[in-house]
Amino acid sequence: IEDIGWRTTKIRTLQNNTVVVPNAKLADSIVTNFQAPTPQILVTVPCGVSYESDLEQVRRVTLEVAREVINEVPGAVKEFEPQVLFYEFGDSNVNFRTILKAKDYPSQAVITDAFMSKLHSRFSKEGIEINYPVRKLVQAPHNSPKP
Repeated sequence: IEDIGWRTTKIRTLQNNTVVVPNAKLADSIVTNFQAPTPQILVTVPCGVSYESDLEQVRRVTLEVAREVINEVPGAVKEFEPQVLFYEFGDSNVNFRTILKAKDYPSQAVITDAFMSKLHSRFSKEGIEINYPVRKLVQAPHNSPKP
């Protein structure tokens, strides 16, 4: 927020643009303050691996990559221990989330980019497959009654 006046509030966006919002609109809105109570923010990256994958290997490799990113990327919170949480048997993959922590809201994009790039490369080296969406079609037997 750059300025709060009697009638409007001026907000600077991440793209360095100024947005002028009437205070009447703000009074009726839900506002998220990414700087309070602390500027730190969790970075959640959704991932998925083939059903044939060894999930303990996936967890180990993912945590190694996450720790590497935390130590190399300037906007990462070094004291945070990353987490890998499996949450869904999806249509094509076993889905999981990797959670890291950024020092501030703008840093989350850099952390996500570095993590995804390194994880994709590492999965490729380890032979861990990320499937494309797949549907298995089963043809009905020929002697079935037709509708």
